Amino acid sequence: MMWAVNTATSVILLVLLAVRRNYRAYPAFTFYILVNLVLGTSLYIIYSRWGFSSRMSWLLGWGTQVVVTCARALAVAEVCRHFLSRYPGVWALARRILLACVGLVLLYSSLAARHQWVLVLPSADRGLELSIAAVVVVLFLFARHYDVRIEPTDRSLATGLCLYSCCRALNDTVLERYLYGYVMFWSLLGTLAFFASLSLWSWTLRKSRTEAVTRENLLPLGVYQKLAPQINLRLRSLNDQLCKIWKPEVTRH
Repeated sequence: MMWAVNTATSVILLVLLAVRRNYRAYPAFTFYILVNLVLGTSLYIIYSRWGFSSRMSWLLGWGTQVVVTCARALAVAEVCRHFLSRYPGVWALARRILLACVGLVLLYSSLAARHQWVLVLPSADRGLELSIAAVVVVLFLFARHYDVRIEPTDRSLATGLCLYSCCRALNDTVLERYLYGYVMFWSLLGTLAFFASLSLWSWTLRKSRTEAVTRENLLPLGVYQKLAPQINLRLRSLNDQLCKIWKPEVTRH
């Protein structure tokens, strides 16, 4: 039942993205929702044909999950770019951190499996989810420390991505320890967490991103001109230093 509810909610979210033209601002996020919908439907067919317990279902199920998680990682990278697009030097550093996280995930999954091939994919999935959640948390802390202005839509998308990744990482940890007795409960928690994220994203994207920006209440221009030299001084200083380090790359952008 929850599978059907999540599928219907995903379709509604895709319709909102298309109607409100938010897919232009969030192509990677739109791609993630589309991939999740297509692969979720494929899994329904796979389980209907081979059942939940067969080796084929296990391989295809975890294989599609890795694809979906990678698509979600691209959506997180897109949200990060929205957060930091005004600071090319900082964004260049953030991209390197994201790539480093991918390398650490591969190393972590190989060590955590402990030579048990059945745990390789769950360990890799847990590592990717932990990386996604950690990146979003660090991004919020960074924005708070440097007073970076965040669009409400970006904040809601990042919150939903972090919520679902945290739930999946916790589920994968318990699943690895109680591999067989926990499967049904693990599946239910995962679908409930995804439904919560889908609901948050659908509510946020019910309006276009540009429309949400134009309705903000702005202060008089004189106030901004007076305070501008004092706003984000530390962040701009950091951005200038990073731009000097990666000058060729920043210049290309």
